This record gives sequence, structure tokens and C-alpha cells, in this order.
Amino acid sequence: MAPEERVPSAPLQDFPVTEEPAALVVGRELLALVAASLLYPFGLRRSAKRTPRSAEQRTVVLVHGYLANRGPLLPLAAYLRARGHKQILAYEYSGAAGIEQAAIGLRDFLRERVRGGRIDFVCHSLGGLVARVYIQQLGGARRVDRCITLGTPHRGTYNAYWVASRVGRELRPDSTFLARLDASRARAAPVRFASIVAGSDNIVIPRVFSSNDTVVHVPGLGHMGLLFSLTAYRAIADRLAA
Repeated sequence: MAPEERVPSAPLQDFPVTEEPAALVVGRELLALVAASLLYPFGLRRSAKRTPRSAEQRTVVLVHGYLANRGPLLPLAAYLRARGHKQILAYEYSGAAGIEQAAIGLRDFLRERVRGGRIDFVCHSLGGLVARVYIQQLGGARRVDRCITLGTPHRGTYNAYWVASRVGRELRPDSTFLARLDASRARAAPVRFASIVAGSDNIVIPRVFSSNDTVVHVPGLGHMGLLFSLTAYRAIADRLAA
């Protein structure tokens, strides 16, 4: 077997520091946490929705973050439908078995639920890494056109050193999982990536670790605030329409 080509990571980007008062930023993030908690029960019931069989269709697949479900993504789904994206599915997973196992589940979900056509991903936090494993290591680049991530720790986060779970170990910046993912970047060449980065992300530290290729910086928001930001919604819709 030929040695795997290793390509350099996308360059780290610096972002301007938000000038908004810290209390305002913290207040927004607390409101986002409350909103996500209130929406969580609406995601407990699994959907069995499938697409029609068509080679011409386009499907947006939403992938939630760690310890979440599709509930907090419902406002984003409603916005995208209002912008003309009628075919939207949500993949739900447990991170207990690790990111790569969740990506295998994503592959199986897409085989069963998306019956033809092209796929665009919109992912929050850990969901972006699940999607990248599918694209880069499980052949997903053949089906996917775009992958838009919100607050995804593409290069890990130093917060992960406080998390004792398997996912916590995988998200450490020096983990073997992230090294494998970085080594397989070339396989995702056909896919257009965009990263939406929160200006005051309190989960991905440093926040530049959430950048991957094209970057949209949204100041004055924390990690959860991205889920309820009209600025982020517009950026997602614009890139899906590009």
C-alpha cells in the first residue's frame, strides 16, 4: 500500500477581539443555553423521514453537537426551509463510542435515508468532526458538496483535557484521532468547507482551532449562541446557495 499523502493543515487565522461588554456576551450565551435546553425534549422523538428516490435532488443534513440532539437545531431548520431548502434531515448519534463510530452511523444513516442526489452538511460543534470523518475516511466525498460547521473544534480544544470520556481524549489537540483526520484531508478535496466561528467561544479554546478553510467570524457570541444567531443563519444559507 502506498504511503498516505499528508497535506498541511489550513493555516490558523486570527480574529478580531469583540468590543462588546463581557456581560452582554455572557448574557447571550446563557439565553442560548436556556433555549437549547427548552428545545432538547423536542428532539427526543426520532424521525423516520426519508428522501424520495431521485438523482436530481439536494438534501441538507444537520448534525448536532456532543450530548445534544436535533432539538436545538429546529430553529435553524425552520430558517433554511423559509429560504427554500425543503429537504432537510437530521442525523442523531451518541458520542459514547467515539467520533469514528458516530461517523460510521452517519454513513449508514445516509445510505438508508438519502436515496440519491447530492448532500450538504450543516454541523454544530462535534458534529463537524463526525461529518469530516465520513467525508475523508469513509468515502463521503463522493456524495457531499458542502460542509458548513459552527463552532467545530477542527484542531481540538484545550478544554478536552478536563473531559475524561473517549470523546474528550479524541478532542485533545495532540490526540492520535486528530492526527489521523489531518492526514486524510486530501480525500476531501472535492468538498467545499466553511467554518462559522464564534467570537467569544467558551468551548473551543483557542477559538482559532474552530477554523477550517473558508471562515466566517461572528463576534459577540459564544459556542451555543451560534445555534440561534441570524447572522450565522444567513451565512449558512448564503453558502448553501452558492
